[in-house]
Amino acid sequence: MLNNRYHRIRRVSAGILCAVTLTACGTPVYAAPDSSELEQKTTELQDDIDTMHNELDALSSKLEDTSSKVKEKAKELEAAGLDLASAKLNEKNHYKAMKERIRFMYEGGNLSLLQVLLSSESMAEFLNNAEYVTMISDYDRDMLTELQNIRENVEEKQDKLKKEQEELSRLEKKLNKQQEDLTSKLSETSGQLEEYTSKLEEAKAAQAAIDEAKNADTDTIVLLAAILECEAGISYEGMIAVGTVIMNRVGSAKFPNTIREVIYQSGQFSPVRSGKLDEVLQKGPMESAYKAAKAVLAGERNNQVKKCLFFWASYTGHEGIVVGDNVFW
Repeated sequence: MLNNRYHRIRRVSAGILCAVTLTACGTPVYAAPDSSELEQKTTELQDDIDTMHNELDALSSKLEDTSSKVKEKAKELEAAGLDLASAKLNEKNHYKAMKERIRFMYEGGNLSLLQVLLSSESMAEFLNNAEYVTMISDYDRDMLTELQNIRENVEEKQDKLKKEQEELSRLEKKLNKQQEDLTSKLSETSGQLEEYTSKLEEAKAAQAAIDEAKNADTDTIVLLAAILECEAGISYEGMIAVGTVIMNRVGSAKFPNTIREVIYQSGQFSPVRSGKLDEVLQKGPMESAYKAAKAVLAGERNNQVKKCLFFWASYTGHEGIVVGDNVFW
């Protein structure tokens, strides 16, 4: 008797399938994005990201080297500043000592130039004393000239170091800006890659669902309608949501790739384990369940759960997106 009833359900279902096929001719079918274009775009974005990573590594290395040079120049500039201070001090001290000697010799000292010369007891001593005074003058002049040259050289070195430091600082600032821009662009491109990868997965899932829907036979339609009724009750919106999850699983690499295998996958749908699915199959799914199954196979999806792969009954207390009597995530 059950066999006769099941065959009767199949005949009715076959009639429904024919009606669905005729109706679908005038119904817009869900169009999946072009997977090949999305794959090409994701490949291009990944290549761009790899290139930017290489550029960022090279830029970071260059920035690190430049920053190190800036620090070295700062140390050299600090040393040059100390050398300049020392040179100025030596010049100042020598000049001060020279003035003291001149004052001592020419102005108020006990030993004046005239006394040096007149104290000579012979012409030879006179000449020697005169030469001594001249040598003192020449020494001071030469020493002052030397100290001035040292100071000027140190000043030139200091100026040169300042210019080099300024150039390196400008380069460091420029490299920092380039690094910030490249990092920002890398982040933006990574976001685009993530977006296109998500779109690609959605496209593949949609295509897989479309292929499965095209190949759906009467038994598959009856089975889908039955599980929708079991899981969502009388809520049409809830049925579409459950159907969306089933088709998402069909298109996911983590689950089987047919509606039948998804529904009968071990440990997934409680009506399969409890026997409720068999009961609905024996009596035949309700009309609204067939309508929902037809809509799902034609491409209708619940946008709230278009990325969901799991759901629980609301009374279980799980958090997520509530549609009908189920919570999706």
